[in-house]
Amino acid sequence: MKLPATRYYGSKRRVVEKIWAALQENHIDFDSMLDLFGGTGIVSYYMAKKGKAVLYNDILSFNCEIATALLQSPKGVFTETCALNLLQRVPGRVYQTIIEDNFEDIYYPREENRLIDTVIQNISFLNDDERASAYYVLFQSCMIKRPFNIFHRRNLNLRTSFIKANFGNKTTWEQSFESLFVKFTQELNEFQFAVLPRVEVSNMSALHCDREADLVYIDTPYFREKQSAAITYHNRYHFLEGLMHYEDIPAQINNEKVNREIKFGKNHEFEQRSHYVEDLNDLLSHHQNSTIALSYTSAGFPSIDELCEIIGQYKEQIIVCNLGNHPFALNHNNEDRNEVLIIGK
Repeated sequence: MKLPATRYYGSKRRVVEKIWAALQENHIDFDSMLDLFGGTGIVSYYMAKKGKAVLYNDILSFNCEIATALLQSPKGVFTETCALNLLQRVPGRVYQTIIEDNFEDIYYPREENRLIDTVIQNISFLNDDERASAYYVLFQSCMIKRPFNIFHRRNLNLRTSFIKANFGNKTTWEQSFESLFVKFTQELNEFQFAVLPRVEVSNMSALHCDREADLVYIDTPYFREKQSAAITYHNRYHFLEGLMHYEDIPAQINNEKVNREIKFGKNHEFEQRSHYVEDLNDLLSHHQNSTIALSYTSAGFPSIDELCEIIGQYKEQIIVCNLGNHPFALNHNNEDRNEVLIIGK
């Protein structure tokens, strides 16, 4: 199945077909799925294409907009003309310059900061059928123009002073927002549904999500086995989450950090190694009547055996499915890392 490339850290795009195959091979029968840590929606999208009723959830609101664009927005409504119009300032409309004023030489050059200011304010005037698609196009463009596609460091210099290296693509980074808006609008229209599937999108903490489904799919943040400090999803994507609260950004900037991290969306749920087991037990206790499918890695903490023991407190049968070797890009210390799916029923 052809899938959208959402450029998200930890995306299951490369293994989602193996996840589906593992569920089928182990005779997991389900009509509905709750995707508790939905990210940019690849697993939800795949399951929707397979005809399942999908309950997508994520704690970050920008992810929910991307999922809404892919899963709940009518195909073909958001056009290339709509996208390009977002880049133009409307006469008579007063524009703020929050990104230009607060993020000079951090993530983008000044002229691109000004464009982001323009686009995010123009999006607020769109109707409901267009708004999520516009966010999708903006967020994909912002990510692809960033070294490593993330925002955890002040490293615009990697782009502006680029010397041939084993990462990144200066040609991609320097594409204009105009060309990227056209590209991602075309891509979005290719993957949107002609007939909208059975999908609901929610934006809340996984531990407080009270929705129920036959299958609960869990893809929490991972901790490496030998890892002292973790870069959280909020660290990686705070800038995009901040854009969802544009007018309030100045009051939420952490000036103690050189990359001026925006505080919106910061949380400790499944982001603290010392509380992971406690969080997982809390989560599993809420879904004892559903089949559990947990994505994990062979190089993670806790170990797979420890996770099986935890899940075994709530499920009679535990199945560990090896999905193969899938090391993270740009990390040469994890060639032996395998993806696994732990099923509890």
